Amino acid sequence: MDLAAASGYRVTASQLERWRRHGLIPGSSAHRAGAGGTERFYPQGTEDLVCALARHAGPGRTYDDLALLAFFSGAAVPERALKTALAGAYFGHRVQHEEQVGRVQALVPPLWAAEMDSEYERAEAAAKISLAENGRAIRQMRINLRRQPDLARSPREEVDARLLGVLVGLERRRLPESDAAFMQDLAAALHLDCDVTEDCLAVWDYAAVCHVSQMARQKTTSPRERIEKLARISVNELESLRAEVLENMDQVWTRASGGRQTRAARDQPVLARGAAGTLMEWMSAREVHPPGSVLADRYFVESLADLSLRCWISRARPLCAERPGEGRAAFVARTSG
Repeated sequence: MDLAAASGYRVTASQLERWRRHGLIPGSSAHRAGAGGTERFYPQGTEDLVCALARHAGPGRTYDDLALLAFFSGAAVPERALKTALAGAYFGHRVQHEEQVGRVQALVPPLWAAEMDSEYERAEAAAKISLAENGRAIRQMRINLRRQPDLARSPREEVDARLLGVLVGLERRRLPESDAAFMQDLAAALHLDCDVTEDCLAVWDYAAVCHVSQMARQKTTSPRERIEKLARISVNELESLRAEVLENMDQVWTRASGGRQTRAARDQPVLARGAAGTLMEWMSAREVHPPGSVLADRYFVESLADLSLRCWISRARPLCAERPGEGRAAFVARTSG
């Protein structure tokens, strides 16, 4: 408590007890002090952990939030509390996302659902969710697509039909490179030749994150396997993964801020949960990428370079016909050909 106060953080005895009870700080151990007495000591580093928890404590923040915020600020969080928080953040978000994808996928009419396999339907559901959320990257991709001569004056419905096709292709397990029309739209949506702006970078980040899984060796893992992997992984390995995740966050933040800031904010629960999800994903995903792959390089530099090359190659291919706003039925008929 005195050390925390010296660092500017007020910590009460009851607060310490609550943190100890929830596994956020270790308990003290007793040592004989002579003359029949004992002294109690906390493990080395506990004072830094307490300061990190105190710095992030606030109304509405759960114990899992505090564990993640302290961990990603560099503190040594007890293993059980850390792994519980990582699992909760990752699987909570994953279950919500899968439920949302399932709801959208269920809306596909039965006759349409029979036209393509479940992998395509799932990719389309994920693409529809991204399109509906209409984030910064999606808005810029829509603007970029209008550079296509046949879409320059088209209504938004036609542009969005083509944009949905681009998003579906990015969400699939393999990029449909044999589809010249898709690759032309992809190249236009990414607009890799534009002057670098924050909106362009948002598009490239989005596409690179989608494409990185297409570059990997395909391997199916179950939630049980991921839990078991988390249970077995050492704290040292988690700290190594933390360094990769933070480097990746900083690079994304640098691009998003146009170079004005080089270090990502790490003081919000939503950012800590996002970092936890990335760590959990990379913990398994790194096994299907080339040995020695680094998260930040793989997720942006290498992925975007691979996309750029594929788009460049596609420009040499002839395009059979102009297809403004062809819609899903025509797109499915053509690509299932």
